[in-house]
Amino acid sequence: MSFRSAFGRLGIVKNFICLKYGTAINTSLNKVPVVTGISESNFVRQYSANTTPIPIVSYDEIKKLPKQPNKLLIDVREPKELQETGQIPTSINIPLGQVATELSPMVDAGTFKAKYGRDRPNKDTEIIFHCKIGKRSNSAAEIARSLGYTNTKNYLGSWTEWAEKEGLPK
Repeated sequence: MSFRSAFGRLGIVKNFICLKYGTAINTSLNKVPVVTGISESNFVRQYSANTTPIPIVSYDEIKKLPKQPNKLLIDVREPKELQETGQIPTSINIPLGQVATELSPMVDAGTFKAKYGRDRPNKDTEIIFHCKIGKRSNSAAEIARSLGYTNTKNYLGSWTEWAEKEGLPK
C-alpha cells in the first residue's frame, strides 16, 4: 500500500480538512480548515486497528492494592508532579517517556528491583497505570501491551480522583 493510499484511507489528502475533537488547539494549523463534530471515540473506532480496549480500574480496586503485592501500580507522571502532590501508596514512578525502556527485556530483573524496590513484572503480571487524569496512563498501558504484557489496566480516575477521595492536594 502506498503512502498516498494509506493516508487517503485515513482521510488525509492534499486538500484535507482537519478534524478537531476535545479542547486541544494547535496554532500551527491556523490556515487549515477545521471541522468539529466527530467524537474522539468515533474517530478512534473508525480509523484505528481493531484492538481490545484497555480495562479500567476503579478507586475501590486501587484502595485494595496494599493487600495485593502481586499487582504493580505505576505512576507515569513526571517526578516534579509527584513532588508537588504526592503519590498513591505502593505505586512506583516510571514517567511515560521511560515506560518502553524500563519495561523492555533490556532491563534485567536485578536492575529493576534495585531501582524501583519491586520485582520486575512478568508478562502476565497485572500492571495498573495511572497519571493525573488518565490519558497518559492509557498510553502507558498500550505501550506495555505492545511489549507483550498481557494484563495491563488503566486507573482512569488517576491522581485527580485519588486526591479528591483522600482529601489530598490535586
